[in-house]
Amino acid sequence: MTDQNEALRRRGLAFLRSKKALIHNAKVTMAYAGAKRLIAVIKANGYGHGDVWVARTLYDNLHVHDFAVATLAEGERVRQAMPEEEVQIVLLGVQPAEFAPEMVAQRLAPVAGSLDWLLRAVAALTQSDTNGVLSVHLAVDTGMGRLGAKSQEELAAMVDFVRTCPKLSLAGVMTHFATADEDNPGYYCQQLADFMKMVTGLGIEKDKWHLANSGSALFHRDDVPTDNIRVGSVLYGYNPAMQDRALPVELKPVASLVGRLWGVHLLKKGESLSYGATYTAKKDQWVGTIPIGYADGLKRVLSGMSVLVNGKREKILGRITMDQIVISLSERVPINTQVTFIGRDGEEKITIEEMADFGHTIPHELLTGFSDRIPRVDVAE
Repeated sequence: MTDQNEALRRRGLAFLRSKKALIHNAKVTMAYAGAKRLIAVIKANGYGHGDVWVARTLYDNLHVHDFAVATLAEGERVRQAMPEEEVQIVLLGVQPAEFAPEMVAQRLAPVAGSLDWLLRAVAALTQSDTNGVLSVHLAVDTGMGRLGAKSQEELAAMVDFVRTCPKLSLAGVMTHFATADEDNPGYYCQQLADFMKMVTGLGIEKDKWHLANSGSALFHRDDVPTDNIRVGSVLYGYNPAMQDRALPVELKPVASLVGRLWGVHLLKKGESLSYGATYTAKKDQWVGTIPIGYADGLKRVLSGMSVLVNGKREKILGRITMDQIVISLSERVPINTQVTFIGRDGEEKITIEEMADFGHTIPHELLTGFSDRIPRVDVAE
């Protein structure tokens, strides 16, 4: 389903996405960071936007050919849609070593966090009689505490093993910053110093380093190597630092979320609504029902937040339920009137940052939580 009106007619909801905004964000981020290579992070279904959609858009328009996902299943789906030889897909995070043969078959490059993982991966390749070579990215744990070498000795042992094993090839070396988008320069600088100390002297070509995430690319471009950047949030057009830091470039939101009123009625003074009867009308008022709830990704903690109707701010009344919400209406409006959850309506707008701030969370969590019950629709540009 690709037509906005049809999506709204059939489901009452549409997750709108802009190729133009995605391309713009990639361009300005690379230009600002001085990056020569972009590893586009498209895990969690492209942060909710559609992993293949993001990958194809960036490849077809900017010839970005490096992508990062989180799981083997994600990697296989993207590979099936992106069979081009130059397309490289990195598997971030921990992967079961016994699936090394599948990774070779799909040309997926896992991140290896230890010599033990490499040994088990080679054993799996040997047992399966796989002829191909497994490309690996070696992780350096400088402070995230999830996986990776913690000393130069550990990293050196991994590098030596990869270089001497005919079943492996070194695709990259990486780390991940914990506070790049926060006001904690001490921790960030220590992570950077530890990475540089551990990598220096091991003869790993600099063009294989990738450590600049979105926060680094935007806020630390003069401190960290940015020839290669591995970014996610900035591609989708929001500030990873939220309100804590102003963006140095103009990013354009890729996603908007809209719905339609499928019910409009008068709530009488003294009447209550939704589970728990937490909202009671103090006077007669018009309200509207929209077919969206926490099963669609509109989390219960967003109860009470603003939405836009005809360019005016209204409120979600009572608790968000699994499949429906009720909103205030300043006046009676027709059935099928559009409601904006994220995006602009007239002079008003609601950003994903505003929604996240209201819900005491981050944009990443909200965007990746919008379920596939909401149709993804390309906007006409």
